[in-house]
Formats: sequence, C-alpha cells, structure tokens
Amino acid sequence: MINIEIITIGDEILIGQIVDTNSAWMGSELNNNGYNVKQITSVSDSKQHIIDALNEATKRAEVILITGGLGPTKDDITKYTLCEYFNSKLIFDEVAFKNIERLFAARNRTVSETNRKQADLPDKCTPIYNKNGTAPGMWFEKNGKVYVSMPGVPYEMKAMMTDSVIPKLREIFPPTQIIHHTVLTQGIGESYLSDLISAWEDALPLHMKLAYLPQTGMVRLRLSARGNFPDLQQQVSTQLENLKPLIKDFIFGEDEDKIEEVVGRLLKRKNSRLPLLKVVQVVLFLTL
Repeated sequence: MINIEIITIGDEILIGQIVDTNSAWMGSELNNNGYNVKQITSVSDSKQHIIDALNEATKRAEVILITGGLGPTKDDITKYTLCEYFNSKLIFDEVAFKNIERLFAARNRTVSETNRKQADLPDKCTPIYNKNGTAPGMWFEKNGKVYVSMPGVPYEMKAMMTDSVIPKLREIFPPTQIIHHTVLTQGIGESYLSDLISAWEDALPLHMKLAYLPQTGMVRLRLSARGNFPDLQQQVSTQLENLKPLIKDFIFGEDEDKIEEVVGRLLKRKNSRLPLLKVVQVVLFLTL
C-alpha cells in the first residue's frame, strides 16, 4: 500500500478565509485510483514551516503532494523553499514562458517581469506545464520518494492531477484495490449499534476496517477493504451479508441513498400517497 500525504500551503487556509477543498478532492481521486492518503497537513506561508512539514511527511509517505504558494507575488514562497530543500537552483524554462505568453496574449496583455519569473524553475524538478494558469507544477524525486508541487487554484491543480500526476504515479507505484461500501442506519445510536455488531466487527480480516460516521438522525457504517485480492469484492459482499441480519430493523439504505428518496420509493411500491405536509413530517421525524 502506497501512502500519500497532502500538504496545503497558505495563511488563508489557517485563518479560515478559504475552505481547503483541494485536499477533499485530491483524497477522493487518489482513493478512486488505489492510493491511501495517510495524512493531510495545512501550513503557513513560512519557509521553516514548509520545510518541517516536508521532513515529517517524508517519514510517513512515499508520495507528498503539495498545493499552494506558487503565485507571482512575494508572499508565495513555495517554489523558492523547494529549490532550497532539494539543493537546486532556478533556471529559465522556455516552454513555461511560452505558456505564460500565450495566456497573457489571450487577454491582450503584456507579460510583466513579475510574471516572467514564474518561468524560473528548479533545475532538479521535472516541470508539469500548466495549461490553465501561469504557475507550472514541479515533480521532484529523492531517495525513492516523490514530491509534487501544484498551484492552489483548484481548476489548475485538478487538471494537473488528472492529466499528469495520477497517470505518472500509476507508472511508478502500482495501485492497490480499494473498496468502500456504506450501510445507512436510522433509529439507533452509535454506541448501541456498536454493541449489536461487536462480534462481527472483531472477526473482520486485517485488510478490512469498519468506520462509524454519525450525523443528525442516522449513523453510516462504512466498510473499507484494501488489497490486491482477486475476490475482494466478493469478500466485502460476504461480510455485508453477515452484517445486515444483525441490524436489519435499522437499515434504510446503502451508499448514496437519501431518506426522502427511500420514503418515496416505499410509497410508490405500495401505491400510496401522503399529503405534502405529512411527507415533510415523516422526513423530519426520520432525520431527528
């Protein structure tokens, strides 16, 4: 199992000025591609803070993905910090500059000296050219570990991840099969639910894990399985077949089911109708 750590850089995240949606999206994409996210860390625009985070991440993960701090202004220091961290020097990248020129020309603007500096890249990195913005990404390799720095702008980062980073990771690190299945329960608290299925949970194989995800009016049980077993999906199905009879009176759906949709399907199946007010009352009752 390859472990990946995500590091997001920016004071704006730490003070709550923006919500870190990058990490959530990256975690989902990596999981879908067979990679385990070990930790997500947010750090300030501080050289020492970034270096400390890189040193710690290197102990936990084989791949470190970094977003943020690649803009043209003085507060964006990620590139310069990485240059120092990898004992590298900045060199002018003609391809990166041509891309910057293209983007500025499309807006009838001239490239400023500040923006021109975005084409200066560490000589020990492999550039990841940015088709949607002026800041290139950077791919470093050191002691068998991979470090990738990408812009914090979500649509720029997503394009790099989809088009370049994940395909290259799959070439270097064979992915592991990961399966998640969620059972949705209602009408029972988390601790009572745990008591009912304790023996079943204790008997799960080591490559499977159960997570309790309580929220208003319901508890989601997520069964996760990891490993390159040819019958992993069947193993998950077997475990679920053993689980469901234990809590059959509390299950209302699976995975992305919603209570109101389940109620609607039940009414349709029974060819029944409820006044709108009654439907609202039922849904409110089920979610409280």
